[in-house]
Amino acid sequence: MASVGAVTLVDRFRERAGACDGRVGAVLIGSEGQEVLALDADGVYAAASVIKLPLVMTLYEDVKEGRISLEERLPIGERVGGSGVLRELVDVSAMSVRDLAVLTMEVSDNTATNHLIDRVGADRVHERLRSWGCTTTALRRKLFDDDARARGLENVMTPRETAALLRRVRERAGAGDEASARVLRLLEGDQNTQRLGSFLPRGVVLAHKEGWLSDPEPVENDAGIVRARESVVAVGFTHGVHPVVARPLLGLLGLAAAELAGADLGGLPSGVLRGA
Repeated sequence: MASVGAVTLVDRFRERAGACDGRVGAVLIGSEGQEVLALDADGVYAAASVIKLPLVMTLYEDVKEGRISLEERLPIGERVGGSGVLRELVDVSAMSVRDLAVLTMEVSDNTATNHLIDRVGADRVHERLRSWGCTTTALRRKLFDDDARARGLENVMTPRETAALLRRVRERAGAGDEASARVLRLLEGDQNTQRLGSFLPRGVVLAHKEGWLSDPEPVENDAGIVRARESVVAVGFTHGVHPVVARPLLGLLGLAAAELAGADLGGLPSGVLRGA
């Protein structure tokens, strides 16, 4: 495949995002903190499971400060649907905070997430977000809380604030902060690669959190750190864009981030770029 410049990939993403029926917001931040792409960066989007990022960031900050112990065990009790495994593990009656965090991030378990929300507290997440300069991002309800959703309560994020959270994790983990390093390891363990990870070549590391909803309109989101020779923060949010379009579009965003990070894209089939 002929070499494709990073600017071309960013431009291609911008063009295809603009042709979508629905809303698309995206941010790319380079290794030196430069904003390479900002598309509807301050637009407010339904967060879906990407809201689990500030929840777990708050958890590990509270662990660092001695407010919560990772060894503390919480009863499982009520289980909810959607992604995850705890709804099927009916013989599991309690789990440690540490294991709940792993399930929350690596398999996007909604039951685990809800128990962490109960333990950490939505107000605590709100306080942390404001201290980190995120004035729009909000954890307003637990997952699969239909009553709260019917009252208009939705978890929301913006591409730019989400990118700022990931940049914080990246930079603080690099500086030796253990709380951020733990969050980064959980992001690296996320097993779903259907969005930002769709087209990434071998050797590129993706640390991310994805999310999706289908009711009343489709939501497809992914937010992560793409690492090759350098690391790039990539955030993509979509609302009202069919998943058949949204997922490869986010894959194109991930591919643009990979080239910005210095990855060799020469081994990719040419059809990958044509179909993205």
